[in-house]
Amino acid sequence: MNGEPLVGWRIWRVVGETLRAAVWATEWPAQARFEADCFEIRPAPHASPDRDCECGVYAFKRREDAELLAREKVDRRDVLALGRVSLWGRVIETERGFRAERAYPYDLLLLGGTEQLARRLRSRYAVDVSLGLAPEPLHTGSG
Repeated sequence: MNGEPLVGWRIWRVVGETLRAAVWATEWPAQARFEADCFEIRPAPHASPDRDCECGVYAFKRREDAELLAREKVDRRDVLALGRVSLWGRVIETERGFRAERAYPYDLLLLGGTEQLARRLRSRYAVDVSLGLAPEPLHTGSG
């Protein structure tokens, strides 16, 4: 897919005034596109994303899947951002989402933060940021 940008759903951890990928903790640059890169050299160096690798910027098709990941990754100390993300360049569609070459946040829902932090993120990333409630963690044990 190389046409118009697609829109998917992601979560980020908010560290200071910076968005970081929730799983790999990679910093997302402010007011600049995020470019996927792959450091795997097997079977050969390649551009990201690649069908034979797991590289690329991940995003879900459905908000509910991103919310589920947020609940799985929640830590009471974390401030999370749930949001839509624009995806473009090389994009590989999967069953539940996308892996893209380039991305930028489209809008954010701050989970567990303050209005002051929302204003700072709004200014830093130049996107709409609203406040939401922090997700309840998933309880995996009995009792």
